[in-house]
Amino acid sequence: MSQLKYVKLTDEQVRARKRRNVAIALGLLGFIALVYLVTLSRMSANNEARKAAEAEALATLERADPALPPPVQPDAPVAAVATEAAQP
Repeated sequence: MSQLKYVKLTDEQVRARKRRNVAIALGLLGFIALVYLVTLSRMSANNEARKAAEAEALATLERADPALPPPVQPDAPVAAVATEAAQP
């Protein structure tokens, strides 16, 4: 049976490896932070666009046929909507 032979690193090589590992870790953390910030900015932009589209759709419904029931407000509580629908 043969013995496994391991390479013994010098102190300088160990320090260089640590520096590389720290640099890789910092680069990875920076990339994660960048993706997180881009995601947050895109989500807030999409949220504002959605609110504008809902407001436009609500305005269109209000100008529509008066025989239609009143439109449901997106931020209205469910109980308030149910009581309005139950009233003749």
